[in-house]
Amino acid sequence: MSYQNTYNRWLQLTEEKKVVEQKLKDTTEEQQEKDSQLHTFLSTMKKELKDVENLETSTLSTLFTKVTGKFLEKLIKEQEEYLQAKLHYDDKKNELDHLNEKEKRLQYELSKLNQEISAIKESLLQDYPEGVQFSKEMEKRKEQLFHLQRELEEALDAVHRVMEYAEMAIQELLSARGWSTYDTFFGGGLLADLAKYNRLDEANKAISKISAASKEMKKELRDVEMTLEHNLETVSGSDQFFDIAFDNIFSDWSIRGKIETNLSAMNQYLDELKKIELQLKNALMDIQEKVQML
Repeated sequence: MSYQNTYNRWLQLTEEKKVVEQKLKDTTEEQQEKDSQLHTFLSTMKKELKDVENLETSTLSTLFTKVTGKFLEKLIKEQEEYLQAKLHYDDKKNELDHLNEKEKRLQYELSKLNQEISAIKESLLQDYPEGVQFSKEMEKRKEQLFHLQRELEEALDAVHRVMEYAEMAIQELLSARGWSTYDTFFGGGLLADLAKYNRLDEANKAISKISAASKEMKKELRDVEMTLEHNLETVSGSDQFFDIAFDNIFSDWSIRGKIETNLSAMNQYLDELKKIELQLKNALMDIQEKVQML
């Protein structure tokens, strides 16, 4: 076999390996889902069986149903419910057994692919003069992947820093909302105002940190071709003064509304960050898989 044919075979097998790995991943996820369902149906089946056993045991309740002539009807109903639950359980167990067999087949297939890929790679490096160039290409590709991996890790670290500040701001806003509710509906007075604005000040400090950290985050995301744009509102100092100086239902409602606006915006912002985090983690996993194939 020529070098080109051997090289093409190596490429083909590496692509097949990706497909098998994805199938194995999907199978594992489906296994976990079915296993959870199986435990649910098992609990239901045990409960229905217990109902049948309880009904068959002589108690005042069962004696009463026997006397009134409804015992057989109730027993048949409980037995039917147990059999129905057992049927559902058996179905899920069969599905899970099928998935377990599928997992074994895929693992065996993956093992065989790894062996063949490794053997062909060894042949490319040792049996052909072009193997020197092949080795250089692989090393160059590894360098590129490691560089991209580092960029992704730095971007993920930057996202995590912003997420940490966002979570801090949300906690402070939740606390401020609690004090605002107390102030609005229960006449909290000056102490409630001070507590509320202390929490708002802390929230604004966290949001200020987000503003600085997000600039670095956006830079890191640009390095891996990802962007995130978001504007955050804060409660102004003049509104703080108005609420404390003129403590009444209207100003309290105004501040409470702004807290809700901030809280909603911050939760939405955190959701966007989590989506970016997931994208980065998936990209890192993809890089690691590609490195393992080289």
